[in-house]
Amino acid sequence: MNLILPIILFIISIGIFFGFVDPNYKGSSNYVESNYSTYGVTQLRDEYAKYEETLSSSQKVLKSRDALVAKRNSITEADMERLTKLLPDNIDNLKLILEISNIAQQRNLSIRNLSVGSTVTNSSVIGPDSTPYGTVSLKFSVNSTYDNFLVFMRDLEDNLRLIDIQNVSFTATDNGFYDFNFTINTYWLK
Repeated sequence: MNLILPIILFIISIGIFFGFVDPNYKGSSNYVESNYSTYGVTQLRDEYAKYEETLSSSQKVLKSRDALVAKRNSITEADMERLTKLLPDNIDNLKLILEISNIAQQRNLSIRNLSVGSTVTNSSVIGPDSTPYGTVSLKFSVNSTYDNFLVFMRDLEDNLRLIDIQNVSFTATDNGFYDFNFTINTYWLK
């Protein structure tokens, strides 16, 4: 008789372990995603680890954001204007034309046959264009000597506005001047 009670208690404790403790510790495979009362201890630990990881990564993002804001605030207004001139946030054809005209006037050149082309697109890309910038084409002509042309090219190069010269062609005239035809691309942020 002394042995029956411990065996019964042992069998009951095994039943309680496998029937209640172990399923509640491991959790069931039928838990509801948003109802944490159906989770087991290990599932709750995993969920807690996910939240801790999310909190850690969000704190990293906040630190990065604060560092970027501090960098942005350290840029002077003059430098910000220069950056805006380098890569404007809109297509301003008139401002571009005036800039190039001013550069040409500094060298006593006049711009002729000015035409603003359409936005240049990359034909090798299929689907929507996801580039962060747009491109605009501009064609014009100037009549100049070769030396003055070189100085004009250097002035275009030193200009803050981002300009790619796509094509330059010329024809000679009898008076020592050349007709230079330009095709340039400029960029803007979308």
